[in-house]
Amino acid sequence: SDVYKRQGEYLASFCKYYYLRIKIKRSHMDLLEITRKQDPLYPAFEQVYATSFPLFEQRTEQQQEQAFQSPNYHLEVYLKDNLFIGFISYWDFSTYVYIEHFAIHENFRGQGYGSLLLEDFNKRLNKIILLEIDPIMDEVSANRLKFYKKCGFFENSYDHLHPPYRNTYQGHALIILTTERPITEDEYIQFCSDLRNIVMANFKE
Repeated sequence: SDVYKRQGEYLASFCKYYYLRIKIKRSHMDLLEITRKQDPLYPAFEQVYATSFPLFEQRTEQQQEQAFQSPNYHLEVYLKDNLFIGFISYWDFSTYVYIEHFAIHENFRGQGYGSLLLEDFNKRLNKIILLEIDPIMDEVSANRLKFYKKCGFFENSYDHLHPPYRNTYQGHALIILTTERPITEDEYIQFCSDLRNIVMANFKE
């Protein structure tokens, strides 16, 4: 698409003003943090986001703006040779990090980038990482669980219901995965509180 082809031109002009730049030497990728919708790479992020998640798991534009206002929220994108590889949006709390969305551009899936991004993310943040995946219903969801387990995640047994992103949908059941170890019941209760009161604070159910 035209948006995808224009990324390099935008990046050269604007990255020093809008982004936190970190070199990942092993993979020769750039890690950039988007802090507002006006950032030059936001359209590329939005394209990958919209094609990687069903509508009921996506923030609206207004909700995304609200997330940017939170000091806990971060949206990091990875580029290689000025091409958009993938992104991780996450919430940083005192004892853990919650990955809300994580996706690789469809042109780069199946090439090891997903595990590479998670490895880098885990090393940099050095906290328990928590994320959610769909229940195991078919081969695709089963392979997703295998992928995260290979990346060092543990499956948690809590009956977890994620609040709805949009008031036309119901909450949806998800499996909680964490690095280092399964979390305790008290830690799960804390996550649920953070999820409802901070991550989803401005959402109508």
